[in-house]
Amino acid sequence: MEKFQRIRIGGLKVLEEGACVTSSSPLEDNRLGPTVCAPLARHRINLTFLTHVAGDRAVICTESEAGEAALTVLKAQADPQAALALQPGTSILAVYPHDKLPTVIGTFIRSLARARVIIHGLGSSPSAIAAVLSSKRIKPAVEQLFRHFQFPGFASPQEFFSAQPPPREYVEKVVATYQEKITKVYWIIPQPDLDLWGMSIATADILEGFAAALMEMGDLGLAIPFLVALPGLGGREFILSFSTARRQPASHRLEACATHRLETCATGDHGSEVRRILKDHLPELRPMRLTPVAGIFLHGPHFGDRYGIAYTLVDALEKAHIKLLALSCTISSISLIIRQHELAAAQVVLGNTFAAPVESVATGAGR
Repeated sequence: MEKFQRIRIGGLKVLEEGACVTSSSPLEDNRLGPTVCAPLARHRINLTFLTHVAGDRAVICTESEAGEAALTVLKAQADPQAALALQPGTSILAVYPHDKLPTVIGTFIRSLARARVIIHGLGSSPSAIAAVLSSKRIKPAVEQLFRHFQFPGFASPQEFFSAQPPPREYVEKVVATYQEKITKVYWIIPQPDLDLWGMSIATADILEGFAAALMEMGDLGLAIPFLVALPGLGGREFILSFSTARRQPASHRLEACATHRLETCATGDHGSEVRRILKDHLPELRPMRLTPVAGIFLHGPHFGDRYGIAYTLVDALEKAHIKLLALSCTISSISLIIRQHELAAAQVVLGNTFAAPVESVATGAGR
């Protein structure tokens, strides 16, 4: 039997009583705003989860009662060639904080793979990594997480489930309406000098290989500030998109690179390392790399209890002709990836759109 050290992590969260809509379109223009976010905002449909990658594939989650309405609204706006499907009876499962550590994120994905669950979506926030699963499979997924993680507040899965409030009570607490002339968020934080990686996985069965690759990236001192996974209809194909950055001091980095004989590490370019790791664990894949890109992270208030906040963000960027490469809205934050040369313009736009302080660009790529 495999033995390993469990990772101590702060928290585990389950949001039940949900529904999930997957959307895929062959068109590659920016349609997230007019065909997804705008109609959902007009109908005041709260979102608990939203992920998107350029090329118009998206995963949208809401409370269970709004699932059919969300699907109807999206179908009315969708391109005739688009494919949409509703997955009722879903839950969002998250662990936090991951501190951008590939080991934590990889272990979370490995746990889900070993629990043999169908993943309807994966998304990261600056603090949490979350997955959309069938509510019927939450119990085995949580049991598997307890084999790989230690949660200070709970000694066992049984203790965790006993402490959960009834699903309806939780949903009623978080669903809210609001009227604001300017949408408030707590903070807008940029992170430049990232690489964005994208790949298509033909089956979810090899997600454990991807998890192993992430954990090896952690051994080389990389951080994962952003990650999404969006399935095709039926959950048989995945589009994975994630960003990488340095988090080690130079001396430690050079030592790790020497072990793997990677001369490019001395220049700070870790692209060859990531490509080697992905090839070792997923030899049949052909990952694509885009660099440099930048991340922007909007912290709170809670994304899931405020309809329209995603539309406010997407609409502002589209009007400024800033291309959104990837997006993750989950838990209490919104994370987005854009081309680095558009970062300054995006900060100005978002600073004028949201009532929040905008942090200046950091000089260290690994923050």
